[in-house]
Amino acid sequence: MKIDLSPEQERAVRCIDGPVLVSAGAGSGKTRTLTAKIAYLVNKCNVDPARILAITFTNKAADEMKSLLQKLTGWSHDAFPWVRTFHSVCFRILRNECEKLGYSRPISVHTESHQKSHLRKILFKLNVDKKYLNSIHYIISRAKNSGNPKEFLERHKTIPNIIDIYNTYNEMLKENNAVDFDDILLLVKDLFLQFPEVKKYYQDMFDYVLVDEFQDSNRLQNELMELIVKDGNFTVVGDDYQSIYQFRGAEPEFFINFPFKFPNAKIFKLERNYRSTKPIVAAADALIANNKFRLEKKCFSTKEGPPILACQFYNEDDEAQWIARQCFKYHHNLNLPWAEMAVLYRTRFCSLAFEKRFRKEQIPYHIIGARSFYESKEVQDINAYLISAVNPRDDIAFERILNVPRRGVGPATLKKIQAFRKPGTSLQEACWLALQANVLSKKVSSKLSLLRSQLRQIGESTPLEAIEAVINEVGYREYLELYSENSEDFLNRMGNVEQLQYIASQKNSIEDYLEESSLVREDQDDEDGKVDGVKLLTFHAAKGLEFKVVFVAGVEEGLLPHWRSIITEDGIGEKAKGVEEERRLLYVAMTRAAEMLHLTWAIRRQGNQTRASRFMFELPKEHIVYKCFTENRGDII
Repeated sequence: MKIDLSPEQERAVRCIDGPVLVSAGAGSGKTRTLTAKIAYLVNKCNVDPARILAITFTNKAADEMKSLLQKLTGWSHDAFPWVRTFHSVCFRILRNECEKLGYSRPISVHTESHQKSHLRKILFKLNVDKKYLNSIHYIISRAKNSGNPKEFLERHKTIPNIIDIYNTYNEMLKENNAVDFDDILLLVKDLFLQFPEVKKYYQDMFDYVLVDEFQDSNRLQNELMELIVKDGNFTVVGDDYQSIYQFRGAEPEFFINFPFKFPNAKIFKLERNYRSTKPIVAAADALIANNKFRLEKKCFSTKEGPPILACQFYNEDDEAQWIARQCFKYHHNLNLPWAEMAVLYRTRFCSLAFEKRFRKEQIPYHIIGARSFYESKEVQDINAYLISAVNPRDDIAFERILNVPRRGVGPATLKKIQAFRKPGTSLQEACWLALQANVLSKKVSSKLSLLRSQLRQIGESTPLEAIEAVINEVGYREYLELYSENSEDFLNRMGNVEQLQYIASQKNSIEDYLEESSLVREDQDDEDGKVDGVKLLTFHAAKGLEFKVVFVAGVEEGLLPHWRSIITEDGIGEKAKGVEEERRLLYVAMTRAAEMLHLTWAIRRQGNQTRASRFMFELPKEHIVYKCFTENRGDII
């Protein structure tokens, strides 16, 4: 198999010495170019695939890249062990080296729900109002991603006792032999700085380092790259026009300033958009030209297509009605599959009007990103059993399974167990001590003794056998049947369990399985369009996806740009960095469309007066047809 490349893509692929920056527009084949470069290194330059570190933005992207590399090189999927996300790379390093930082193997990764469970206990203990919970969780995450938590927290003391909360929270994680998602990167940085021999070991491991979606990297990720890259064979690919994760700490400055940091860097621009039509690309390019902070490139397309349709409505209900009926027309008149159409919006609440209207019009729809598969109750319960089996210090996991299914462990029994806890004693260890001391009732003792033997069995099993033991021998299936609201709910939950079994069947050890479960985050549940129906999703969730027909709804001041972005620490209005990011969000939304693009807004939303976004006035009129449906509301079609 061979990938067809444009002359500029080919030049970027063949440039293998020193730092390289590939500045690629939307739909220009940047990931394709990066994959072709790895194949070129393996096939033409005889580089060992295991000595190539290639970092992708999502786990799904990493899997797709490995599959394509297998076809391009003939090497197996497993021959590319370091094609991973930032967090997956660092967790693999941390898993191998965690004992140097005072952890034991295997180490657990606490999800958001586990993190907030810790924080609730801390807030109660420190008498801090629980209304601060979400803000504290966000600030801790930003602090860790800054690469210098102490300095960050000193600058963000708006929350009472934030530094004490941060320190106590980290102590609780350590007691559980666990880290949170953000620790994974921060601890690897600490590892490299404290143990130079470990840093050198991983530097020497890689001949080439390549990073996709580099515009979305944050300060900590850049510091890690500087620690890992040794000889300068460093290729970054990205598009600063699509940098939309500032709320997670992403800083497009690192991409834009790459040529200044590496003055000898070779720069390649991929400017042809292979996805979208001429009007869509020209309008998006004109929009983004209003951003002052960017790497200059001129994107273009050779595909002909209709002009963009821009429509004004009286309110969100009229907007939703028109979009629903347009979808109906495209499906029945143009034979366009439902799944090839998408409605994009800035914030989640905008989906409500579309859900209501689509149900009324009997149009199938699917909300992308509504709930993470790994955050569902049944998945978390089963994974908690596996975690408890291999990491007895993880109190969050053990407390979750202690009475699931019910074993008679209520507050009074839990208090008796907690009485056996001493400094350094986990909840699970305290439970077995209470069992040996015969302080629990016979019924509870019998069930906990069985749980103890079941956990031993699970810990000695393959991932698939372990999950099957939870379902059948622990009795989780019967518990789930009682817990579910109805038979349909039960079947949906069992569908998740079956998917979990399939994932587990692909892994050799519980440790490998739990690593993947912990690190799959923010990947979309329907990126392949397997679920039929018009897609409803936010701009952020749409990143990396494409559809034949796109409706960008709610293009209004206050929604886009969002009101919070208009006033920021960096100034007010157009001086704010936030406004430039909002403009990039609209750019991303527009360039998801391959053939037809619609921009809509309402003059009233949720009963409040609104107006068209300032961004609408930055689009070239020669590529847009405007329609107004506010005068005769009796018939908006």
